[in-house]
Amino acid sequence: MMPEFKTIGLVGKTSDSRTGPLVARLVELLRSRGRQVHMEQDIPGFDRPDDIALLPLVELAEAADLLVVIGGDGTLLATARRIADNETPVLGINLGRLGFLVDVSPETACEELGEVLDGAYELEPRAMLEAELIRDGVTIHEGIALNDVVLHVLSVVRIIEFDTAIDGMDIGRLRADGLVVATPTGSTAYALSAGGPILTPQLDAMVMVPVCPHSLNHRPLVVSGRSTVEIRLSSGSRSPAQIALDGQENIDFAPGDLVRIRRRERNLTLIHPREHYFLRVLRTKLRWGEQP
Repeated sequence: MMPEFKTIGLVGKTSDSRTGPLVARLVELLRSRGRQVHMEQDIPGFDRPDDIALLPLVELAEAADLLVVIGGDGTLLATARRIADNETPVLGINLGRLGFLVDVSPETACEELGEVLDGAYELEPRAMLEAELIRDGVTIHEGIALNDVVLHVLSVVRIIEFDTAIDGMDIGRLRADGLVVATPTGSTAYALSAGGPILTPQLDAMVMVPVCPHSLNHRPLVVSGRSTVEIRLSSGSRSPAQIALDGQENIDFAPGDLVRIRRRERNLTLIHPREHYFLRVLRTKLRWGEQP
């Protein structure tokens, strides 16, 4: 039996002037359907009634049966990392550009949200990654990513040198601008731009994509989603580097540092209206398969 969404949490992109009017329409719909509404913060252009509480994002996710994220994919990525320990499903409404994750159009948002409230929806688990940064044998940072964990050169036009292992097996030293380790969700992001393959979301896999490798022998590699990937920056690497989580959280990565990447036990749960198909999204967003 599909769960009933009685309490709805709204997360909106405050810098977009379209957010306020859209939130007003959504709130009108939700209140007409007898739903309780909470918000993360006030939205310019929307006069929040007193009975709609403001809650910090983690508390909002705990209180809500459904989280509606209004913005672009970046807004959803940031939200997903912060609520990663909560199992509240997320519906994304696209106010960004491409919108792979936030796939509901603002023009049809009220209609499609109404259908979701009626039980016409699909739940889709999306794998997430956890990254552990180790320096001199001590863990100095732990982070989460929905799209990717990226090792990249910092501020200079120069390659970096690093060693990579999969499940404890050394796969060699690589000289490149960086390395993308992506989930199937992230395979359509930076990994795709770097020449990696597209993975459908249901695959239990990760993709490793070198960024501008110095040698043509290094190619994208798809590995089990249950693998552990380790990357160590060579002590001889002369360029400063960083580790980026979803392109939003950056950590300095020094020679000798080790980053360990594995799949999280908990997934993010996305909600889609009925008749949602990933391959159809590819055709719509990327014009994949169309004739020139």
